[in-house]
Amino acid sequence: MNTLELASYGFRRARTRSLVQLGGLIAKSGLLETFQLTLGEDFQRDPKTRDQIAALFKGFLVLNEIAQSEDVSLRLWTAQGLEALAKQNMKN
Repeated sequence: MNTLELASYGFRRARTRSLVQLGGLIAKSGLLETFQLTLGEDFQRDPKTRDQIAALFKGFLVLNEIAQSEDVSLRLWTAQGLEALAKQNMKN
């Protein structure tokens, strides 16, 4: 592999790891249950999950709008999120 291929491979691995970690956060948050999604399903190919995925995506869009508003303190969200993660880890 040349240098460019190695860099690209490393980036893809890091990106994939980040996406998997984000998926773990979605699972920890309870959103899978809320939107009645089951791990192991192929959400892109299974037409039965289309509506749940569309609703979840809309929720992410709304969350993004809220997070960008001036009324939100991301520092407060950070503190509250760390506290929630600590509680979650204590349960497991």
